[in-house]
Amino acid sequence: MHIFDGFLKKNEKRIVGLDILRAIAILLVVYKHGRFLLPLHFHNDYLRYYINIDGVSIFFVLSGFLIGEILLKIINNSNFTIKDLLNFWIRRWFRTIPNYLIVLFAIILYQIIFFQNLGQFSFKYLFFLQNFISPHPGFFKEAWSLCVEEWFYILFPGICYLLHLFTKNKQNSILYSVLLFIIIPLLLRIIKYQLGIGIQTFDEEFRKIVVLRLDSIMYGVFASYIWINQKNIWIKYRFISLSLGIIMIALIKANPYNWLYFYKPFFFNIESITVLFLMPFFSQLKSTKIKFLDSLFIFISIISYSMYLLNLTFVQEQLIPITDKLIGMKGLPIEKTFLVNYLLYLFYTIFCSCLLYYFYENPMTRLRDKIKV
Repeated sequence: MHIFDGFLKKNEKRIVGLDILRAIAILLVVYKHGRFLLPLHFHNDYLRYYINIDGVSIFFVLSGFLIGEILLKIINNSNFTIKDLLNFWIRRWFRTIPNYLIVLFAIILYQIIFFQNLGQFSFKYLFFLQNFISPHPGFFKEAWSLCVEEWFYILFPGICYLLHLFTKNKQNSILYSVLLFIIIPLLLRIIKYQLGIGIQTFDEEFRKIVVLRLDSIMYGVFASYIWINQKNIWIKYRFISLSLGIIMIALIKANPYNWLYFYKPFFFNIESITVLFLMPFFSQLKSTKIKFLDSLFIFISIISYSMYLLNLTFVQEQLIPITDKLIGMKGLPIEKTFLVNYLLYLFYTIFCSCLLYYFYENPMTRLRDKIKV
């Protein structure tokens, strides 16, 4: 097992429990996007037992928890000036935007080369506005969730800062902001649902619109607030909280009496609360005690952002069709075609994500330590 010692030593500061959640989230996303490459009967017979929680919902709560902890420490340990706010934004943007832009431009280039047009591309993509109040276009489909995160990074710290200017009370500014971000998106979903707008296309009209999903990330921030201010309670009741989370997962999977859909505007709240219950246990899990598993979860977690950006549009909709033409699979039985495509999908996703992370994402992320206001 010494083969993993160097890797684990290099990543010894990471919390394996959070890496496990992040790995589960990206694997759920990759499965959900890639299942269409498999025969329908294969999905019905063998892959119907996966966890029903949306991987993106796990990402949202986890992101809120990690970013919330960083932001709350900045607010509590500084005067929380505009300079602190700008430095926070700089660090976030160097972490997320470079990857997004290079994948976006690669997809645009493919569209121009093979179709001589830009398809559904809009300059709104450069400002994360393509699904701010309307359904996300068909171009670079997975970008919808990144828009939610980027606007959260802008709006939540900004509102905290403004409330701090008026209230002169850091804790109150945080709590008021949390309440605003939990209540307002839910109210907007309720109003839209009651008006009957987009109910038939719930996924596009509710799940993927920025102003309707900001509360999902806020549950993670609320978790970080408890972690920072009530650490004893967080640690003491982590196993009870884990049990509640597992029960919620079981209920979501079984969905007895169709309880999950009794009122759809609450659908995302249920998922977020479920993930919130898991956070205390996994945030305290330093290791699985199995070096291979620790290394695997950390590795998947490290490249998870690249995997998310690449797996659907770039890999499944662009690389796979090119490969099909190059290797000429028309003569193969349909079952083998499905299998080859799915294996290629997994290989391309992991291989390209490694390249993107190690040669671009990681170097760009390191630059943020050199740029400060």
